[in-house]
Amino acid sequence: MMRTATTLCGWVIAISRALEEYDVKSEPLFEQAGIDLETARDPNSRFEVTRTSRLFQLAQEASGDPAFGLMVGRMMRPTSWHALGFSIWAGNNIREGLYRVVKYSKVFTNCAYGGCEEFEDRIRIWGKAYPTYEPILSDAQYEAFIATVVLTCRHIFPGRFRPLRIGLPRKMPLMDMGSFDRMFKCPIEFDQDTVWLEIDSQIADTPLPTANSELAQKNDQICAEYIARFDRTDIVNQVYYRLLEVLPEGEPDMETMAQTMNLSTRTLQRKLKERGSSYKQLLDNVRKELALLYIRQSHVPIAEISYRLGFSHVSNFSRAFKRWTGKAPAECRNQLEQGQGEQEVIQDLTHDLSRNLTAAP
Repeated sequence: MMRTATTLCGWVIAISRALEEYDVKSEPLFEQAGIDLETARDPNSRFEVTRTSRLFQLAQEASGDPAFGLMVGRMMRPTSWHALGFSIWAGNNIREGLYRVVKYSKVFTNCAYGGCEEFEDRIRIWGKAYPTYEPILSDAQYEAFIATVVLTCRHIFPGRFRPLRIGLPRKMPLMDMGSFDRMFKCPIEFDQDTVWLEIDSQIADTPLPTANSELAQKNDQICAEYIARFDRTDIVNQVYYRLLEVLPEGEPDMETMAQTMNLSTRTLQRKLKERGSSYKQLLDNVRKELALLYIRQSHVPIAEISYRLGFSHVSNFSRAFKRWTGKAPAECRNQLEQGQGEQEVIQDLTHDLSRNLTAAP
């Protein structure tokens, strides 16, 4: 975890918009919380979690609405999530989107972590604050997060989206649960250790009309770059982003990578091991993830994919691709173009999205 936990400015702008719905002037509250509203309009700005939590508290008190967090969730937009919003909208299905939320959770904040759990008939995404920040985060903040996830699913799903169940840390339900019932339209469990959301697996795997693999891949890279820029302590993300940068120049060895990061090879190896990873594993995972994204982009030749992934020969790429998927690249692309094998590629991609840049502490 980083030394100073921060939160994306999108939450601050959403709070300001929410206060307008209650005819409450936001400037005095922002001043009390020590947050400059003009600075918040810079899409790359971030604020200390202690300040954003204070702002949430002041705003909820001023609104007089115990369900204020849900209103903040309604005010979030795709741009509020930085590049992550566009990446999710361009994803192939909701399952991919949920894994991206976990993978790039630090875009939102680095005071918490999350995960995705797979069950036979459903998928669960969950989030939890690090122990240091548990006393600081409020029910409203958890509820704003889960509300914006639900609303995003509702916006991109080609039909009527409803989660199966929601779990909230709130100790007990409010006297009037109307706002929660209208927002989630599903059973709600309270006094949970994490905030969580469950979705039917068939719904999670339904193809989305907004899917654009190339656009999703570009915004994934922007997310990785953004996190690498402000989180210098996350060695896995640092290596991940640098691999994205240098792979088209050829396969980088660990010694060269360590030098570019001003580390010894032994130190880099140790730091990755402490995070349950290794250089070889990260390189293979990044290549596989990108390959599964590129193979769906029919205008990108197989030879070009091989070059972009840093392979010296197309035959080396073909062998690696067959090891990852059990199929040759051309075979896989032909099946996708004929509407076959989609589910296998999606499952492989979501597994890789969950594997890289792990959000656990």
